[in-house]
Amino acid sequence: MGASTKGPHIHERWGESRKLELSYCINFMPGEDAELEANYHKTIRALHSTMSEWERVSGSNYIHIPEDDTPDEDPNFTWQEGGVSVQPQCASDTKAYFGVFSFDSGSTQGQTTVVPQNWADPELQPLGGGALGRLLQIRTNLITNFDDTALLQLLRHELGHTMGFIHEESSIPNQTDPNCTEPDPRTLVPLDAASVLSTPGCDGMSDAGHLSPGDRLSAFFLQHTPRARFETRSPVLGYRFRAVLDGGAEILWHSEGATEGLLWRPQVGVGGISFIEEPFPYSSPQPPPPGGWFPNESEVVIPLQLTAGPTTFDLMFFGLGPNVADLMVLNSGVTTTAAPWPDDSFAAPVVGRFDADDLDRDVVYLYRPGAGDDAVVTASGGVISVSTDVEQQSDYAYPLAAPYRGPGFPDDIVWLDPLGERVITWRIDSGLLEVVGTARERQRELGLVSGEHIPAIGDFDGDGRADIMWHGVSNLPAGLPDIVDVLWLSRSTANQIAFATIPKGVGQTYRPFVGDFDGDGIDDIFWHRSWGMTSDGPSAWSTGPSFVWYFDDTGGHEAKAFALDADYSPYVGDFDADGCHDIAWFDSVGDTLNVWRGLANARDFDCGMTIPTPPDAAPVGMHWGF
Repeated sequence: MGASTKGPHIHERWGESRKLELSYCINFMPGEDAELEANYHKTIRALHSTMSEWERVSGSNYIHIPEDDTPDEDPNFTWQEGGVSVQPQCASDTKAYFGVFSFDSGSTQGQTTVVPQNWADPELQPLGGGALGRLLQIRTNLITNFDDTALLQLLRHELGHTMGFIHEESSIPNQTDPNCTEPDPRTLVPLDAASVLSTPGCDGMSDAGHLSPGDRLSAFFLQHTPRARFETRSPVLGYRFRAVLDGGAEILWHSEGATEGLLWRPQVGVGGISFIEEPFPYSSPQPPPPGGWFPNESEVVIPLQLTAGPTTFDLMFFGLGPNVADLMVLNSGVTTTAAPWPDDSFAAPVVGRFDADDLDRDVVYLYRPGAGDDAVVTASGGVISVSTDVEQQSDYAYPLAAPYRGPGFPDDIVWLDPLGERVITWRIDSGLLEVVGTARERQRELGLVSGEHIPAIGDFDGDGRADIMWHGVSNLPAGLPDIVDVLWLSRSTANQIAFATIPKGVGQTYRPFVGDFDGDGIDDIFWHRSWGMTSDGPSAWSTGPSFVWYFDDTGGHEAKAFALDADYSPYVGDFDADGCHDIAWFDSVGDTLNVWRGLANARDFDCGMTIPTPPDAAPVGMHWGF
């Protein structure tokens, strides 16, 4: 169950489809009548608060299905030799992937069996009568206790297990206590006694009040889907997998382990934006090998431009360990060629235009945190090349690659190191990921105080240079005060990466995604409050609408509120090719897509058609923030 950079567990991450559908229902809650109802809503608030902490850094989406809740029904106990098997009793035919319930379990504070694994694992699929083999168990007195602190601590810890992590302190060397040892511990970041997965006294329970910087980095390294490119770099239409002239952004749907995707090509009609579906083989006309390429279905799928022209995108299928095949799908717009390449170590891919001699192609920088054996992957003539003779990054940091110096220069990398609370910049020039200038500065000098920061990258003043909007997350349920938000406007030159800092006030907790939503050539930010924050009434721990910040050429903005009615995952693209980005809201539980057509110059959307989507699939290229 441990996420590790070695051994058999290296690949245990959520697949892209399931990661957006970590659905759950709530079963037995303690008390009767009004007390039961109060405990039920308290549990919902605590789950939404702690789940949102993990969502922000992993790109995952926990989804509560309240219509399947049965808080007044006892869990199902099955007596077995050597113990008791307990299963939640959610509604029959539930859409939930796991159940949450209260149980008076003696000394055990909590337990979870929900860990990353295959979508269709037959032993973990819903059983007859609505029972689930996957559960998150909470000791009853943590819910009935007047103080929420212990409940929040437990849920952060148990949800860390659902992200794939074991107990942090298990990696302490030279331990003799068997409860403090683990043969395959988490090693994504250095030993972190502040982790919510830490086990003081090795008793399995953490007293951490919030996710540590190491927790957030670990989840990012393991679970994030890399940004494929700076989204406003020409062409602005979005991903194009077929060389169709005058077409808008396409959507490629991928199911775990599949050897071909489903391509949606947009059409604009009287009723708004619709799509034509066609198969997209990952190897055509040459068929894939029997059984496919992916033995465990945990691949990361990244759209990028390795060799193709400006209207097509290739695909990188990256497995995180020795048991997962790695390959590139090179796309001519008519045919696709799958080119396997071996990479058995753990890495966090960073994609950008890192070749100063060829700014029309993407390069993949395989960042191996702390290892000092980073590499670069390129493609030419259908051949994949891997070079280790490149700059090494041994710090543990978030990589933000974008053209901070504007058109005509390679992408540079800004690294945020939350462990050292510093910012590191790499200025790239003169060759293949050749770093010609580095700088290190305390993050406080750039307006970032201690705490959690979520970046949104875009051109927020229209000068062609990438800027960064940093959202200082207000984690009030964790007892953390409101921290400042700051906009970094790039003032970089050919020989220097530099930013002007402007204080902003985002407020509370949002997840940002970027697009030009009014068609004025300047990027905007949609501040999304849907994921994990959709309950109202007594279940709500925070309230308020979503917002779009429409930026102008000074970095100033106008805010406009928008309301969402469910827990969606957003996908941005200019589907109608009018120069204004649209939003497709993906409902992964209901398998539908709700398309908002951006209205150029109106700063509004036409909320049009709801379209059924391929079941058990997710859009390739979905990302936000990081």
